Amino acid sequence: MPLLFLVFLMMLASPVPAHQQKAAETTVLFNKRTHLIEVMHRFYLHDTEHAVQDLFDRNADILSAKKTQQQFADYVAKQFFARTLQDKPLALKNVGYEVDGKFFWVYQEVTHPANLKGIKLYNGTLRDLWPTQVNMVNIEGKGKVRTLYFSKNKDWLVARF
Repeated sequence: MPLLFLVFLMMLASPVPAHQQKAAETTVLFNKRTHLIEVMHRFYLHDTEHAVQDLFDRNADILSAKKTQQQFADYVAKQFFARTLQDKPLALKNVGYEVDGKFFWVYQEVTHPANLKGIKLYNGTLRDLWPTQVNMVNIEGKGKVRTLYFSKNKDWLVARF
């Protein structure tokens, strides 16, 4: 019996590998003060560590290599698009990125067009790597918060105001 108990304790003490979340969150904020649409992408750092090694280089280091951080921010910019309901592209400008705790953030913005009645969004970030990836987008600053979920074959989704 003591041997069985010892084996059980050893199993509890074994390191457990970290699990990828396969989920990201984006906030699209219509800022009335600045007249900008501010886009804030939040990724779990653990997921981005795996992603950059698959996307760029097996030795890529998103924690401390500015080059890798910039590459990932550029990748996100090529995977996230916004359009008006009339299909006019909203040219998002890259503003920056940062590591903050267990998250990697990417920031974009564009001037808020007048009389915008809704927005079409595409978020393919990490979905090309992981078919189970889910990208949640919250749209704020235009009445009630609207949430869009990009997964599997959901490409362009619409939020109306």
